[in-house]
Amino acid sequence: MALNALTPLLFLPAWPVAVVAGVTRRWTLGVAALVVAVAHVAFVTPELSAREKGPAISQGALRFRLFSANVFAGNPDAGGIAGEIRAGSPDVVFLQEATPAFVDALDRDGVLGGLPHRVSVARTDPAAGLLASRWPLEDREVVEVDGRPVLIRATAMTELGPVRLYSVHVVAPVGGGRGSWARGLDRVASIIRSDPQPVLMAGDFNATWSNRGFRDLLEETGLTDGAAARGRALDMTWPNDRRPVPALFRIDHVLTSRGLAVVGLRTGRGEGSDHRPLVADVARTG
Repeated sequence: MALNALTPLLFLPAWPVAVVAGVTRRWTLGVAALVVAVAHVAFVTPELSAREKGPAISQGALRFRLFSANVFAGNPDAGGIAGEIRAGSPDVVFLQEATPAFVDALDRDGVLGGLPHRVSVARTDPAAGLLASRWPLEDREVVEVDGRPVLIRATAMTELGPVRLYSVHVVAPVGGGRGSWARGLDRVASIIRSDPQPVLMAGDFNATWSNRGFRDLLEETGLTDGAAARGRALDMTWPNDRRPVPALFRIDHVLTSRGLAVVGLRTGRGEGSDHRPLVADVARTG
């Protein structure tokens, strides 16, 4: 699963090998390297070609900002994340692995003061989480798979109509977790297919476009990947704590259904966490 997720980088050595083999007339090696390079193009083209023209947003349409981050359950200092939330001034916050102690630290800082409406998973392990909104929330629910929360969902009652919010944290497909990972992505897809409201979904999917489970989620639900649509498909989010090794995987995503679109997206710093946060500007369309 990890090698699949590394597809954008894993096949890069084939390109210089093909060039060197051609220059030195090592034709067998050159042909083999060229075949790998062509396969590389075929594998990454769907994600890189998913860039879309910016959607037409009518004057007066609903616009809001999302801050989504896996803050890491062992994060000893909430100050960095608090600073990023404050700088972003979001209307909605999704936090994965946000333990009660971490949320209390954010509350003491006051950075969530403008987001009084919440759904939380008050656990001390990585399954903890928080969904916070400046708008009142209805239809609050925590969805579990194999006894572990994978979704926090609620309906934000905005001044311009309801928006369904989904904060996602699917278990990593390692250490015997592959089955739960696949069932988690399947459960997310099945729920979205039956939701008639405009949906904003974000969080830690522990999956990339190179993982079939994530591609199936996009194809079966018609959700749009905000980063790919805005030409940010190579903005990697994990790992964020292995310096000088850069982030190599984009496993954190912001997805929208028809009626909503990501009009701007950037990655944050994510101090103290192994993930980089996502800050997305979202607008109502149609």
